[in-house]
Amino acid sequence: MTAQSDTRTPIVIIGGGATGAMVAWHILRLRPDLGRHGVTIIEPREQLGAGQAYGTHDTQHRINVPASRMSLQTAKPCDFRDWLDLDALAAVDPDAFLPSGDLYPSRALFGRYLAARLAPYLETGRLRHLRGTAEDVTQEGKDWKIAVSEGRSLLARRLVLATTHPAPSLPAPLAPLAQEPRIIGNPWRDDALSRIAPQDRVAIIGTGLTMADIVASLTARGHSGEILAFSRRGLRPRAHAPQASALSDILRLIPSTTALGLLQRIRSALREHADLSWHEIIDAVRKQGRGLWGALNEVERRRLIRHLRPFWDVHRFRIAPQVDHILQTRLNEGRLTLGAARLLSAEATADGIVLTLKTRGGAEETRVVDHVVNTTGPNHAGIVRHTPYLRALAAAGLLEADPVGLGLHTGADHHARVGTRSIPDLLIAGPLSRGQFGELMGLPEVTENAQSVASAIASLVPQTPHVFSDEVRS
Repeated sequence: MTAQSDTRTPIVIIGGGATGAMVAWHILRLRPDLGRHGVTIIEPREQLGAGQAYGTHDTQHRINVPASRMSLQTAKPCDFRDWLDLDALAAVDPDAFLPSGDLYPSRALFGRYLAARLAPYLETGRLRHLRGTAEDVTQEGKDWKIAVSEGRSLLARRLVLATTHPAPSLPAPLAPLAQEPRIIGNPWRDDALSRIAPQDRVAIIGTGLTMADIVASLTARGHSGEILAFSRRGLRPRAHAPQASALSDILRLIPSTTALGLLQRIRSALREHADLSWHEIIDAVRKQGRGLWGALNEVERRRLIRHLRPFWDVHRFRIAPQVDHILQTRLNEGRLTLGAARLLSAEATADGIVLTLKTRGGAEETRVVDHVVNTTGPNHAGIVRHTPYLRALAAAGLLEADPVGLGLHTGADHHARVGTRSIPDLLIAGPLSRGQFGELMGLPEVTENAQSVASAIASLVPQTPHVFSDEVRS
């Protein structure tokens, strides 16, 4: 296909998952004066708002917090639940309802909710969805030139990077087997589990949220074979508390300048409130995460990530009660084993994939399985290296990985940074800016971040904007 002429637009967002959708929605709400195609989202999926997290078609993949706390605007935390047709949901998914009154529907429904909120802007033309993949980004004067798949390109005065979570990277011992069909390197593909038969032996590398999703999906498909899930520490995600108190809203933690000091203060709070669920303390830490993270220098942030992140993740990122019940049932039946081990080697044979593991205690053991599923989590540290348009920006000195390895180097004003230099009109939204803001993976924090990014970029566009059109450049 021959290259098409460039079109110009005031604001382009690369990535139309939850983060990009929410940023666009808030910009358009803040700036009703933006005319036709005031905001363009580049996203290959048909539905905006779905992304990696909410684009799954598996009904076993449920939201991980109650629906009453899921929203694209902090001022209306129940917006998603209010949008749901509860009668229709009860007819097709009665398991979404818990006796407590909490609601945990499939994640795909939240993606549909975001799409529904954006629909009016698409219909009026104020928002444009350009289906495709950003392949290259360069600067032309004060504009950003984005090359999109199929030979298309456009110019943006301001650019927001809201790209999706990168796929997990294969552990080094599995890298030589990357093309082996029994190795499932990317568990987020819709067809990832299609080769696994009901009695197949399965090893899952990683014991976090994605592991839980995989076990739930396999169980729903009728799988009853043995599953071994292992990680360095063998920690599994925790479930939500049966009841919540208001402690997380009123407890104040004093920031510390060291990771050890912060850990000691959290432990002190746990002891002081031993009569309450630990969930409340962790939720208080989450709600104050930006300030607590901001008190740590780069060395201490690295120390926290290296030593404490696995423990934080399993307490902070909890699984839906329905999924927790599936895990516990399989554990009780002996059809799921969770272990603390690391992979030393892997070999593909006619009998299966032979894994050599070193357990936490130091012993080596060999396991033979029919399939290996990689759930080691998004490869945020390698996102620049593995994403062509980010690699091009980095080569031009306009972008870099953040110093602590959580995504992209971002300033407090959401602008991309290279060293101490802020890059004008290039903003980073969502979890890729965790290196600056700390806690930024849960939906409430992503929502708050999206609102802040939208406010920042809306303030950059003149109140009497230049009229951008879709006319072909000469």
